[in-house]
Amino acid sequence: MNWLDAQEIISSFGDYALLAVTLIIFLETAFIPASFLPGDSLLFLMGLTLANSSSVLPDWLAFMLVWLAAFFGPQVSFYLGRRFGTGLFASNRKWLLNDKVLEKTNRFFNRYGARAVILARFVPILRSVVPVMAGASRMEADRFLRLNLIGTTLWLLAFMFPGYWLGGIDLIKENLELTVLTVIIVSALPLPIELIRESLSRQKAASARN
Repeated sequence: MNWLDAQEIISSFGDYALLAVTLIIFLETAFIPASFLPGDSLLFLMGLTLANSSSVLPDWLAFMLVWLAAFFGPQVSFYLGRRFGTGLFASNRKWLLNDKVLEKTNRFFNRYGARAVILARFVPILRSVVPVMAGASRMEADRFLRLNLIGTTLWLLAFMFPGYWLGGIDLIKENLELTVLTVIIVSALPLPIELIRESLSRQKAASARN
């Protein structure tokens, strides 16, 4: 099975698709080696599937299961970074993970903490990397939890809920690949927009000083 194809994953697991999606979402957000697994498209197609199929579980419970997986994945990633991150940085001074990178990461989260954790939700790979870095940089656990709650909810609102709402439209089902691609592109825009806004702000500040 092609583990990069969200549609194939859902089709292959059939009646157990919800359990498979729940597990995959947890793994994709919790562990960096699993960050290659689909996330955005899987949420969208799971929402669409719920709208067009019957299940022994009510739809609200299905949404809750996926939400819990999407929430606890980054929490696990955060605590792994908190538990092992600092030692990993300190013991790899000649590698990518060194104390200089840790210092830069600390400055990064001090400046962009809230936006970084929330916006990373919409970027593959960063979903699992940013929580580890947040834990390694000693971000407050309560603060990360609050940001994770917001990020998890926004993520499902951006992908799974639209899939569910659009699931009954024939035009959407007939152009599924294009719909998924459009949703992913539009939902990934917040991060580049934020980076551009930050860059323009720095240029404006620099011009004001000159």
